[in-house]
Amino acid sequence: MGVKFDWMNNFQNTTSDIATFAGQTVTLTLVYTIPDLTGQYTNLNLGTHGWTLQIWDMPEGSTWTSSCIDYNYFVGPFPPSCKSFTQNSYPNHPVAVYSSAQGSSYANKLQAGAIINSLYSVLGTTNAPAPGTSSALAQLAQAQTQYNLGNNAYSTGDFATAQTDYQNALNDANAAQSSLAITGGGTDTATLTSIWLESVAVLLGGIGAILVGFASFKYIRGKTRALPGYTSASAAKA
Repeated sequence: MGVKFDWMNNFQNTTSDIATFAGQTVTLTLVYTIPDLTGQYTNLNLGTHGWTLQIWDMPEGSTWTSSCIDYNYFVGPFPPSCKSFTQNSYPNHPVAVYSSAQGSSYANKLQAGAIINSLYSVLGTTNAPAPGTSSALAQLAQAQTQYNLGNNAYSTGDFATAQTDYQNALNDANAAQSSLAITGGGTDTATLTSIWLESVAVLLGGIGAILVGFASFKYIRGKTRALPGYTSASAAKA
């Protein structure tokens, strides 16, 4: 078995043959070390990469030198064959290489984004800022600003700056979340309940209109029973 990424000219292969008999299942393992991001590989982390993996079925000690063809014969004799997999083979994907700063910044981005979106779902659904939420709103706005700065730095390849910006966004988002959760340090329990009730009222406004409409319909139906020409056995019920 061998693998070749798009930055390589030749396959890197397993070091020995693996004998496989009819009806047998074996696992092939190939260890490959991603090169350091220096010299010709400096920009390896700025885009995704294609790859090809091939498995060669041939006599022990042989070397594959022709095109990769999978004959897949059902009866013998069985000629040497090759099975190829690439990033385009479902469900495979291209490979991305991250630098240390890039990986850390992206992890911070995911965490900060999750908290920011969660806070917006609570604070952004109220018609007006509830008492005691001013600190959280200010920290949320600051977190969003730092998050946007991180996105800009990341898109230009400045991963060190992006790492700092995303970390700041995460810190501000955590601070905003804490100010809502700590009684006496930001928003008390009554205010949190007020935020929740107001949010629910906004979200369920449509359902409330449906319920009102249904009640009116029931009232109209009840009134028709008392119209002239209709004898009701009992009083109409709204």
